[in-house]
Amino acid sequence: MKILQKTAVSCLLLSCLNLSASANEIDEAITAATKHYKAGELSQAISQLDYASTLIRQEKGEQVKLAFPAAPSGWQAQDANAEVAAAAMFGGGISASRNYYNDSDSIDIELMMDSPMLQAFAMMLSNPSMIAMSGGKLTKIQGLQAVQRADGNSLEIQFVTQGGAMITVRGNNANQSTMLALANSIDLKKL
Repeated sequence: MKILQKTAVSCLLLSCLNLSASANEIDEAITAATKHYKAGELSQAISQLDYASTLIRQEKGEQVKLAFPAAPSGWQAQDANAEVAAAAMFGGGISASRNYYNDSDSIDIELMMDSPMLQAFAMMLSNPSMIAMSGGKLTKIQGLQAVQRADGNSLEIQFVTQGGAMITVRGNNANQSTMLALANSIDLKKL
C-alpha cells in the first residue's frame, strides 16, 4: 500500500513539474520576444510570440478535455483528445473531440474554439430565418440557441457557447435524447 501511495505522490509531483516547466517555457518565450522586439528583430519576436501562444493553446487544450461529460448509462466513452491548430492555419484555434459508443451506436462530440472562423457561424445561429432556410430546427442547449439538422438517419446538433466555442454533436437520429442529454451535460465553464 505504501508503494502505491509513493507512486501516486511521485506522479503528482511530476505532473506539477511538467506544468511549471511549460509555464517557464512560456515565460522564456515571452521574455525573448520582448528582447527581440526592443532590438528591432521583429521576425524573431513574432516567432517567439507564436511559440508562446501555441504552448498556451496546448495547455488550454488539455483543460478543455475536462469539459466532456461522462458516458451515459449503457454507453462507454473513448478518451477525449485535443489538437492545437497552427497559428497560420485557420487563424489558430483548438479542436477537441470525444466518442461515445455502445454495442450498436456511436455519438461524437466535437468542439472548436479560439478561431476567427467561428464568427460567421455564430452570426448564422443568431438568425433563425437562415437556420430555417437551411433545413435546420431550432432548439435550446443549456439555455443557448442551437440548431438540429437531420439527414436520413443522421442527426447533428450545433451551438456556440457564450465564450465563442462551437460544439457539434453527431449521431444516429434514434439517439436524439442521448445526444441532447450529452450536449446539456458539457461543462461549459471549462471552455
